[in-house]
Amino acid sequence: MSNNNTQNTFDPLFLKLPPEFQKKMEEESKKRAEEFDKTLNNVVQKISDAGWTLPMEMGIYPINVLGQTNEISDVSKFFVWYFTGDNHSSFEKLIHNIQTSNIDEKFKPAINQCVFAYENNQYIICVVTLLTVIEGILSSFYPDKTNTKMKAVCKRQVEKFSSSEHIIEKHVWNSYKNFTNKLYYSTEFSNNEPTFINRHWLLHGRSAYNVNQEDCLRLFNAIDTICCVSGK
Repeated sequence: MSNNNTQNTFDPLFLKLPPEFQKKMEEESKKRAEEFDKTLNNVVQKISDAGWTLPMEMGIYPINVLGQTNEISDVSKFFVWYFTGDNHSSFEKLIHNIQTSNIDEKFKPAINQCVFAYENNQYIICVVTLLTVIEGILSSFYPDKTNTKMKAVCKRQVEKFSSSEHIIEKHVWNSYKNFTNKLYYSTEFSNNEPTFINRHWLLHGRSAYNVNQEDCLRLFNAIDTICCVSGK
């Protein structure tokens, strides 16, 4: 996916067009941007319910299927299929993009070890480490480095955008806000453990550690999502 959803009016070829054609192209570009924005709104709502962040490695066609149709009834099953199909090619692209992103270099060895753990079905090691990486990357977006409230980080980022802005970054942060609300869901340790992976239960040693491949892919995807806006 690309942030460039509108016509570049500084393109020399565009500037040579007659004014009436320029206006028509601008209107068409605006219409396409609005339509794609609506699609991404639908995608974010659908994937958030299943606990996923906006998948930056996913092509336009599957994004349109997710956002414009009801063909995909089980979002999590679809994501697992997407990242494990075709000899794990989409997963490999995701890892490559994380490793070549602008995130702090200190996180990359941890991610490499998580890939090794994941490929060897060591899902507990993978999930627990990826949670700390996500928290570390998220904390870089907040001016107060002593802050430990990741939901506040996401809320602050979401509030930077108006509802009329048609840029992918807005949808990235909306999906992340929804994701952290589930991941950091607060519940007493005397209660039953939440069915969705919970940061507090896992990192405070209260979890039964019933994590699986899907949970690992969910967290790898979440890191890839945040990497796309890192350094902006």
